[in-house]
Amino acid sequence: MTRIAIPALTDVRGPVRHRDDADLSDELAGFQTADPHRPDVVVGARDAHDVVAAVRHAADHDLPVAVQATGHGHTAGRVGGVVVTTGRMRGVAVDPMRRTARVEAGARSTDLVAAAAAHGLAPVSGSFPGVGVVGYTLGGGLGLLGREYGWASDHLRAAEIVTGDGVLRRVGPGDELFAALRGGRPDVGVVTAVTVGLVPVRTVVGGGLFLDAADADRVLPVVRRVGAQAPESLGVSLGVVPVPDLDVVPAPIRGRTVLHVRLVDSDGAAARAAEAVLRAAAPVLLGGLTELPWTASGSVFGEPETPHAYEGTNALVSELSDEALAEVVAAARTAPVGCVVDVRRLGGALARPAEGIDAVSWREAGWIVRVLSSTDGVPTAAVRASHAAVLAPVAGVRLGRMAGFVYGAAPVTADEVHAPRVRSLLARVREAYDPGRLFG
Repeated sequence: MTRIAIPALTDVRGPVRHRDDADLSDELAGFQTADPHRPDVVVGARDAHDVVAAVRHAADHDLPVAVQATGHGHTAGRVGGVVVTTGRMRGVAVDPMRRTARVEAGARSTDLVAAAAAHGLAPVSGSFPGVGVVGYTLGGGLGLLGREYGWASDHLRAAEIVTGDGVLRRVGPGDELFAALRGGRPDVGVVTAVTVGLVPVRTVVGGGLFLDAADADRVLPVVRRVGAQAPESLGVSLGVVPVPDLDVVPAPIRGRTVLHVRLVDSDGAAARAAEAVLRAAAPVLLGGLTELPWTASGSVFGEPETPHAYEGTNALVSELSDEALAEVVAAARTAPVGCVVDVRRLGGALARPAEGIDAVSWREAGWIVRVLSSTDGVPTAAVRASHAAVLAPVAGVRLGRMAGFVYGAAPVTADEVHAPRVRSLLARVREAYDPGRLFG
């Protein structure tokens, strides 16, 4: 570990907002609009020096600290204390010879993807281009090509973090703090930058096929079989989406609940074969596969880009039967609140051990079942009851939950998101770097 010397600062270079400032909410605006932070002070960090100053101020005044980048993974809002926003820190520097990139705390996936593509490289990025690279990576990071390349945290090479003592550190392999950052999201500091490995991917064959949920009996067994038999190059996901009846929505899917089967393949042959099998199973209302540059890979899922309020949870499961999948989809379709479901095949490189110590739990999971709902004008109890019903069919094979896909204030416990080995690692790191519990 290298301890980086930072001169004492009496002020920060970015904006500082206080509880009663009129533009406080603008500084805290993020993708998740439910339960925003309500701090005493917000520091809009421009660089690591600002983060150091903010953390030292909080430590000197015994104030709790939270951090926000894009706000996608925002859970319960902080009341009081200090919030550090890192959205201004969006630098990305690619080293094409080493196939790495140094990425600052506020950079989004789209920033890194574009910078890497200029060198014929790609990060192990996920389905949504607007998500923050740091938060995504620290939470494990389930990428579109994860079955071929593993978790995003497997590609973490180094991290720069301001710990609870206000010291900026650079950590790498062999350090327990670094191991905890590889998928554990330890609440012991503010990560100001990460260095990640890149992979030689320029294009993929991918896309989504929309089918009517009324054809679920014919489609679901095919999707599950395609996923179970998929080579590691092929990513397979099934979405259950209630589509609103709006003029902006394409007519073939407008006002329907649809099954959205997403396929991504670095080779192409397996995806084309899967598409043919699906088209033989039931009519495709819209969509299909095409060759895409990695810079357009976000179009595969086509997730909404407008900030909104939502809550979501998930289950990592050891196996998934045709019966359980059918029950999950049926529960989503009949729920009293709108439920968007994502059932994604894991396995492959995601199941292999990391090189060195890391903090990803439940690598042995074969599938992940996710459910998410808008909370605008919807009672929390109704959302959580619906989510429990959607996940009930896989309760018997659930291993745990992925913290990166627990959204809003959805209840979750440490033993659900971290295996015992990881909980012990995180406890040691907490005691070493934030014994005063400034974070978390």
